[in-house]
Amino acid sequence: MKKLHKLLPVVFALMLVLAGCGTSSNSSSSDENTTDENQSTETAKQNDESAQGDATKEENKQQTSDEESTNNEESAKQEVNDDSQAESTVSDKEEASTEEENVEESKGSVEEENTEETAKQTQDEKQAQEVQNEKQAEEESNGTQKTLTYENNGQSVSEKATLTSSDNQGYNVYLLDGFTFSAEEPKKDVITSKQNSDSFMRIEMLDENADMAAEEENVKALAQAVNPDNFKKDENIGLANAVSYTAVLGEDETRFILVKGNTPMKLSIFTKKDGNPAIAPYLAMAKTIALAK
Repeated sequence: MKKLHKLLPVVFALMLVLAGCGTSSNSSSSDENTTDENQSTETAKQNDESAQGDATKEENKQQTSDEESTNNEESAKQEVNDDSQAESTVSDKEEASTEEENVEESKGSVEEENTEETAKQTQDEKQAQEVQNEKQAEEESNGTQKTLTYENNGQSVSEKATLTSSDNQGYNVYLLDGFTFSAEEPKKDVITSKQNSDSFMRIEMLDENADMAAEEENVKALAQAVNPDNFKKDENIGLANAVSYTAVLGEDETRFILVKGNTPMKLSIFTKKDGNPAIAPYLAMAKTIALAK
């Protein structure tokens, strides 16, 4: 019994030691288990992260592939568009070139037609002028047409005139195209401007035995009667054997002329101071007056 009591403390101590070892072992085992669990968790976490990384990489790779595919498609579309635009540009250039060629051909055709038409027109005008010249030459040879040339405001003027006869006084005169001829009263005729009916030349034939001195005084008196304060004797009017007096009243200018010689006559020419029409064509026609044969 005493031995048992002596062994109890030992047994109790052994149990404590064994209990401590068990606890340490359990703690160590627990720590190992915890470590294993942590490592497993870490490994799982790493595996998850790795998997996620791989998934992300795969997604990125897929996205990159999609982007590359999209870019390739867009590039292909752009190339198609570029090719289409290039073809369109070439087509436009070809059409423009064709249009230019058509325009050039049309222009050339029009120019050729115009040239032919101009040549034809020139030929027609030439033929018409030749016919007119032949007709005029024939008329002039017959004495029915004549070209009158006179000086007007320092310039030489040539105009066609037609032979006209006076049944009233028995003479002929070449009448310019811009004038009319008519009998005014017995022994008097008038040549009137078509441009201005207030401008005219009165023609009065005289007997070859008429008193020229008295007739000269008469033309002077006529000018003086128009305006006694503004009349004068003209020095040279371009008519042979002629005496002339001019009177001015307002805008009107009147010239009284006595022509002596083989065809004596008195002329009264009424014009405007502004020379519309000028006196020169009247004098040119007066020079052609001749007694009818």
